[in-house]
Amino acid sequence: MLAGAAVVAYACSSTPDNPSPSFSSTWPGSMTSITVVTWNLGYGGLGEGSDFFADGGQAYLPPGPGAPRKSAEAIAAWLGASDADVVLTQENARPSVINFWTDLKGRVDRALPDHQRVFHPDFQTRYLPPPLRISNGMASYVRHGLTGSEIWPMPSDGDPYDGPLRRRYGALATTMDGPGGCWTFVNLHTSAFDEGGALRRRQLAAILERAAAVHASGSRVVIGGDFNMRLVQTDFAHTTLEEHLFWVHDLPTDVLPEGWRVVADPATPTVRTNERPYVAGENYTAVIDGFIVSPDVEVMSVTGADLGFRHSDHQPVRAVLSPRERPDPSACGAA
Repeated sequence: MLAGAAVVAYACSSTPDNPSPSFSSTWPGSMTSITVVTWNLGYGGLGEGSDFFADGGQAYLPPGPGAPRKSAEAIAAWLGASDADVVLTQENARPSVINFWTDLKGRVDRALPDHQRVFHPDFQTRYLPPPLRISNGMASYVRHGLTGSEIWPMPSDGDPYDGPLRRRYGALATTMDGPGGCWTFVNLHTSAFDEGGALRRRQLAAILERAAAVHASGSRVVIGGDFNMRLVQTDFAHTTLEEHLFWVHDLPTDVLPEGWRVVADPATPTVRTNERPYVAGENYTAVIDGFIVSPDVEVMSVTGADLGFRHSDHQPVRAVLSPRERPDPSACGAA
């Protein structure tokens, strides 16, 4: 843990919440690669027709109840057809007022019936009863070999959210028995509106410190999610005013352990600004979603999916990974 970092640990079930007889606790010997998808789902309320007050827009809610339902159905259908072995979602959401009581998580769960799943609601209301309660967060889905999960705490001091709405910062780590030994997939969602990007940089440093320790113990590590920092330099056309780009900061590569690397698709934007509904060529777009991998992970491909931001203010990223040889393959235990 970083010295002086304010962190809070939150419990996460060490076993999946949907035990299924079709789930295999061991990785199929015939499969030599892992396909992983990461996607911030925008709680089902940030499709192409939405703007959002925190990004300089006017709206607090989607344009109507039909919009989040349509987005949720499309998100679930895309993920169900993705054929991914590991799915890392952020801003996955249970029904609440902010998505007109659309059960996004339930739809995604049903679209991935052969995957075990774990959920960390990192954005919740306090003190409010149903139907006003909000529960959004990270859900990870693993098709084969899941052996455990836990929350890796992150610094939270300096985050602007407080009061009835509160972020419970922590990365959701799942450990699995995969090709070549043990793998740890870390589902990450850092702060978005912290002053100068200082908190999100400290959060990344804390997670990388923990990831390096897990890697040293024998596990390959893949950190995937919404980093809220530009992973690669891009210059996509836009007309967004500078005042709405206050949140844009670059990922500090100097904090990466030796041999670790950023994996992203520079050709496909993964996030758009929400100061207005989406119009191609007008909203600012960038690449802030992707992966960081340890040195013993071979990246066979990484591809962003251009869905026109129809269903979320983020777009999914898909990577195919395989093991590089390491001298100490380990059996999988807890993350």
